[in-house]
Amino acid sequence: MKKVFSIFAVVAALFMVSCGGSTPSDAAVEVYQMVIDGDYDAVAENMFYESTDAEEVEQSKAMIASLLKEKAAPQFEKKGGIKSVEALSETIAEDGQSAVVELKITYGDGSEETEKAEMKLDGGEWKLAMDK
Repeated sequence: MKKVFSIFAVVAALFMVSCGGSTPSDAAVEVYQMVIDGDYDAVAENMFYESTDAEEVEQSKAMIASLLKEKAAPQFEKKGGIKSVEALSETIAEDGQSAVVELKITYGDGSEETEKAEMKLDGGEWKLAMDK
């Protein structure tokens, strides 16, 4: 399952999720709620992309939605889906432009995992950043 979250993290750090949450924790939980809802296009739509090339950004969005649907979703389903996500802590960098949010993910089968979500402030909104 760590591999699936790594896929999600990779899919999420090439880009960053813009959820409009007022805090990094709010934004991170919103992104996972989109995953719970199976709205992978919304996840991709709400990510920050380092590239300013519109065509490249659109290709990245399509890739993220596809990876989540084809690779991550079946892994989540093996554990009964994601039941809930809770922010345990957040640490905002001194410059106020990035943060790390520790999340507890609870699955339908009762198992739990913790994940660290890298967040970045972009245009006044916190977005999920993926590891590169």
